[in-house]
Amino acid sequence: MVRRRQETWEQKIILGFFRGICWLFKLPFRGAEKKNKLSVADHQYFFQKKSEIEKLANSDNHLELQHAVIEADKLADWALKRKNYPGATFAERLRAAEKSIAKNVYNSIWQGHKIRNQITHEDGKIAAEILRTAVRNLLLY
Repeated sequence: MVRRRQETWEQKIILGFFRGICWLFKLPFRGAEKKNKLSVADHQYFFQKKSEIEKLANSDNHLELQHAVIEADKLADWALKRKNYPGATFAERLRAAEKSIAKNVYNSIWQGHKIRNQITHEDGKIAAEILRTAVRNLLLY
């Protein structure tokens, strides 16, 4: 039979003190593992919006295709915000997320965002297939 050694009150105080110190050191990091997780409601919202955007992207109407790109860009930005990436703009948040996103996905999202910028900031018609590709690229995330 193994006997457990009885702790003295001094040992209990010292052990309690060090447990309290460890707790204080861990305090700022509590919830950090939950920081980048989306809730079930967030997932439902994302997939509902994604479905709506994909319907727009399958249209032959050029304005609907452009609208699909803009909405896909908004949805990608929404996801970055929900995952708490810092930044005042989509581009800043995407740069902040660069290390946690696969390189090919990161580059695809950038390409989609560039097309969105062309739509909103420049004149000129963009081919329908390029718009559809931009939507696919933005919805990878």
